[in-house]
Amino acid sequence: MSSRKPDFGRFQHLESFIHLSKDAIWCYELDIPMPISLPLEEQMEYIWNHSVVRECNLAMVKLNGFRSLEDVNGKYLKEIVSLTSIHLLRKFIENSYQLEDYEYTENTSILPRVYLINSNGQVVDGHLVRIWGQQIEISNIRESESKLSGLLQFSQIVTEVSKMFVHTKAEFVSDAIQFTLEELGKYSKADRVFVAEISSDKQFLSVSHEWLSLGVPSLFEVGTKLPIAKMNPERLGVLAGDGVIYIPDTRALSDEPWHLQLFKSAEVRSILVIGLRDEGNLIGIIGVTTYQSLGDWTGETKQMLGLVAGFVSQGLVRAKNEIKLMKKEKILQRFYSDVKEDLALAKLTQEAWVAKDFGTIPNLKIESRFLPYDEIGGDLILYEKPKPDCIDIFFGDISGHGISSALVSGIAAVSFKKHSLAESSPAAILEAMHIELKTIIFKHHISACVMRIFPLERRIEFSFAGHPPGVFWNQKDRVMKFVKDEMYPILLLDDWKGKNISKTFEKGDRLLLYSDGIYELEEETGGYIGLDVFLQELSEMISVSEDTDSLIKKMIANCLVEKERIIHDDIAVLFLEF
Repeated sequence: MSSRKPDFGRFQHLESFIHLSKDAIWCYELDIPMPISLPLEEQMEYIWNHSVVRECNLAMVKLNGFRSLEDVNGKYLKEIVSLTSIHLLRKFIENSYQLEDYEYTENTSILPRVYLINSNGQVVDGHLVRIWGQQIEISNIRESESKLSGLLQFSQIVTEVSKMFVHTKAEFVSDAIQFTLEELGKYSKADRVFVAEISSDKQFLSVSHEWLSLGVPSLFEVGTKLPIAKMNPERLGVLAGDGVIYIPDTRALSDEPWHLQLFKSAEVRSILVIGLRDEGNLIGIIGVTTYQSLGDWTGETKQMLGLVAGFVSQGLVRAKNEIKLMKKEKILQRFYSDVKEDLALAKLTQEAWVAKDFGTIPNLKIESRFLPYDEIGGDLILYEKPKPDCIDIFFGDISGHGISSALVSGIAAVSFKKHSLAESSPAAILEAMHIELKTIIFKHHISACVMRIFPLERRIEFSFAGHPPGVFWNQKDRVMKFVKDEMYPILLLDDWKGKNISKTFEKGDRLLLYSDGIYELEEETGGYIGLDVFLQELSEMISVSEDTDSLIKKMIANCLVEKERIIHDDIAVLFLEF
């Protein structure tokens, strides 16, 4: 027989935990153990009538509406627990006398309360003798999850709607508006969502688009050619000022007989409306309504309505004035003064897209120069190390200038870095970039050269996409040679398939890559110098330059100082010295 004494300290710690816990904890003991062979319904009745509270904490006492432990200890289960939760007892028995993280909602209070139940029954010799249980309230967690779900739904709808309007052609704007109304109706739990437009003479308002819940009457018949002169001028002023009108119960509009009669004939009980505007002018309205019940719309619904109104306004204007909206560059110029700070930030970002410091590389020295034509340019020189033994360099030229080209440069930079790490060759990198970017870039193309450099081998794999030929020579004989491919730029056509060119260099070789801005220079006397003239001049500069730095200085001076030439594009150059 063991002489070990019971560890009463452990039991004291356990008892302290139970009584100090914020979760409800209890132990029911059957005054007469229950045979577990009884039918389900008899077991439920037996447990209900024979369970006595032997142990519990204050959290359990308060949960059931009592004040002190003395009010509960020794009482039968049926005296402290209502029949509303009797389904938990059934579930407990059906699940072999245990519940593990069983979630249920209690709707007895003003706000539903959500709990997790854990319970375990002790069975001895075929009889249930006691039940331990724990009840944890998770109402706040579920409420947070509900709010997060609402935010995710909000974000998803806004994203889908924005994509719809951005990518929809003008002739299909009505379809985009109809899709938007349906999404807004589901989100706001409204009976109908509508768009009404103001006529060109500013005299009438007519419903032009509508989404209806099942069984809800249409507004088209009663909502056509409504005279604006009869409408409340204060409400029109609110809508014109980008405000929201919310009428929780239209039957209360006793002092506005015309509006009251309109809402009666349209069978509108509650309505939430915001204006559609173009350059400060009211061009229509968009609203959600209820048919019979009162609408109780949240701030998120009002915010959603405001965002949707912006998309719909833009879509309507596009449909009516396609030529104006297609000229995106003019729109960007109109807002140029408002994005000065963003422009400065973009300029700083652009500098990061033209790599200057390539670090220490065995057998190789790399230098770059960049002269933007505008405040921010579209050329970029990037590098990445997909493997320890090689370096990828992307030399690209985005078509166009200014903000739009800079934005495309940023997107292209991210795409290159991603595919450099994933693809097996320069051509595969360019092809992957083409496939990825053609779905989001429509007004630009990219001429580029991607090099995968193996410094220890002095070997480079090239892939060209409309990029000027690379020039290389040895420092001893200084005879220019070329590496090139006539493949067209990416994003220019639907399909792009390039090829890889492998070249092994000797010690003392120099390699020059450049953007087309270096030879698209206008002579003061007229005309452009062109590629052939530039290469001829380059050959002369190579023959008299002692090192890379002096050659770079001669090239820049040749472009901008020594000869009267006008720059029309960004100039970027990249030198590799083996």
